Amino acid sequence: MKNKNYIYILLILTVSLAINFAGKGENISHESERIHVHIQKNIFLAGESVLLKLYCINSVTQKLSDLSKVAYLELIDENGYAVAQEKIILNQGMGAGGFLITDQLSTGNYAINAYTHWMNSTSKELTSVTPIFVFNNYKLAENSIDNQKITNGSTQFYDLKDNDRTVLRTKSDTNEEKPYTITSSVEDLDRYIRFTVSSNNASSVPDKGLKFQIFSNKGNVVDQSFKLTNNNWEFRIHKKELNSPSYGICVKNPDGEILTEAVFHLASNNKGVFFENPRITVSPREKVQLNLTSKDFTKKAELLYLSASIKLKEPFHTSANIIEFFNIYSNFGASMSSYFEQLSKIPEQDWISKDGLKSLYLHSNPNYFVNSSQYPEEEAYILEGQIKSRKTKEAIANKNVYLSKIGEYADISTFRTHQDGKFFFQLPLKKGLHDISIQLNDNNFEECSIQLKEKFNQKGFASVQWKKSDLNQDQIDFLKKLYENYRIRTIYNQKTYTELKDTCLYRGESNFFGKPYSSTKIDNFIRLDSLEEYFHEFISPVKISYRKKETFFNVYSPDQLKVMKPAPLILYDGLIVSNPRIILNKRPSEIDRIEVMPYEYFYGKSHFYGIIHVISKDKDCKIDQLPINTERYYLPLFTSSYSLANKPSSSDKFMPDFRTDLLWEPNITLGKEQDFKLEFTASDVKGEYELIVEGISENGEPIVLKQSIFIK
Repeated sequence: MKNKNYIYILLILTVSLAINFAGKGENISHESERIHVHIQKNIFLAGESVLLKLYCINSVTQKLSDLSKVAYLELIDENGYAVAQEKIILNQGMGAGGFLITDQLSTGNYAINAYTHWMNSTSKELTSVTPIFVFNNYKLAENSIDNQKITNGSTQFYDLKDNDRTVLRTKSDTNEEKPYTITSSVEDLDRYIRFTVSSNNASSVPDKGLKFQIFSNKGNVVDQSFKLTNNNWEFRIHKKELNSPSYGICVKNPDGEILTEAVFHLASNNKGVFFENPRITVSPREKVQLNLTSKDFTKKAELLYLSASIKLKEPFHTSANIIEFFNIYSNFGASMSSYFEQLSKIPEQDWISKDGLKSLYLHSNPNYFVNSSQYPEEEAYILEGQIKSRKTKEAIANKNVYLSKIGEYADISTFRTHQDGKFFFQLPLKKGLHDISIQLNDNNFEECSIQLKEKFNQKGFASVQWKKSDLNQDQIDFLKKLYENYRIRTIYNQKTYTELKDTCLYRGESNFFGKPYSSTKIDNFIRLDSLEEYFHEFISPVKISYRKKETFFNVYSPDQLKVMKPAPLILYDGLIVSNPRIILNKRPSEIDRIEVMPYEYFYGKSHFYGIIHVISKDKDCKIDQLPINTERYYLPLFTSSYSLANKPSSSDKFMPDFRTDLLWEPNITLGKEQDFKLEFTASDVKGEYELIVEGISENGEPIVLKQSIFIK
């Protein structure tokens, strides 16, 4: 009876956890993100760096998002291919970084694509597209297109003010085309929203008609039957009838089966505060200080998060500021899994029947499916991959896979592969090189191939193709001025932009099993001829046996008072090894210490019969050959950073200063009792410069300030 009650309690806890997980899934399914990109300027020369600040916005709250902690950036050429890629850590929904524009890029239009993994896996329409222009005097060939790279219309640049971009495409895990497509557009001075349902296959339209639903957490807003005319049906609704920020949309057949679905996000319009300060006049080489205080921007919020740039005023702008970003994207679509109907039934279900407790999952809809590739990177960088047999090329399913961090500590993670051989691991958000290994560790050691998933898209939203005739005389004169100043800075070896590479090697910082039972430092004992002798003489919990010319480790358990027959977990500098000879063949002078845990240890879905960890003096896991079920990586994460020189690189007053970019401050935080001093030194290049400060308050209010600065 005691065991039966224990089982009931365990099942109740399982049901409770399932409800919490399901509720979290429903909440996430309603949320999405958009990224506003504040770039330091719009026109760049080959060899410069694109500096930018990211503001990741939650589509429901319209505040800075705390959902994703990693953003992905791509610099896309006119053919839709990435010419540069960067990952940026998001802290409180914000991050700063950039791209290096190589001197190999041709003159033309480019686009910065910015997205989180959550945005990218729910709907690619959520990708933020920021156009820029790159000038390369040595590569001015007009429309030189590599025919091998031309895409079949799959990469387009959408005008930021084109409401037809709000295509609500459906998610398909099988890549097969859905029978219907839903599109939306804003009409009549932004007062009405028009939804259009189109058939992709006229022969599949049922004679009895279809049903169109718009629903939110509060219930159905629209539940209407309709028939297609010429493969189309349209429905208009006033925005006053939509009071929630997010809605589910679906088309059903007469039997209630969902044929296509999407999520529609609605943000408030005409939001933001715009300021324009009076222009100021300064002299070349003058040191200037501008004070920013929160009371100059708002009295509604305690904190403001801003970024600021000063650049030579450009003859044309291609990017939107944060206020335009909020107002342009007042509605957009995202294809996401439908949780609404299935989860709404869960609280009403009877979990206790005559036979006792039943699993909640047996009651839920069998079609309820959560795509494991859809996840926000909330606290860490998610490393995703697939493991296959090298011989059969088939996925290795339901096997334990380990991620080991190489180094002084035994820092491993374990994952049970899915049916398709997929695995997911978390890596800490640490800048630098991550020395890791991924291993299949099972009784059947077979040679396997491990494929890590690339988080970046293969193709991106590209900018329109450029022609020389697109430039007017003012723009040509501006480019000439930029280029001549750049040449002078190059002659004097004056660097305006700086790229830093973080090559810090990140490794584990603690043992996953805590403090070891015993730690034997080799140098504390008399020098013996072999490492094997140290195990025999000084490390009593470890027993070495020999069978058929093979060597085996086993661990004596002080709890069970016997030697555990299954082999223990053996590690060398954090790497899991199955053959003890890899360790025993090492010279004692190479080894720092040997740590042992002589107990049965449950870790994730793994069961270890003792743990042996041998740490070398170099702590870098030098072995002649990796095990056949292992791959090792130096994974660079967030290693690049870029900065702008806000003052001349030389203090020599006779050295010319031909900078045209005077300031870039990406991380400004203003509180009610704080101020921030923007300090810069005016250059020798005379003309009109433009200060742009933009950002967002903690309440989700976008802010933009502009000011003209004349150097004469």
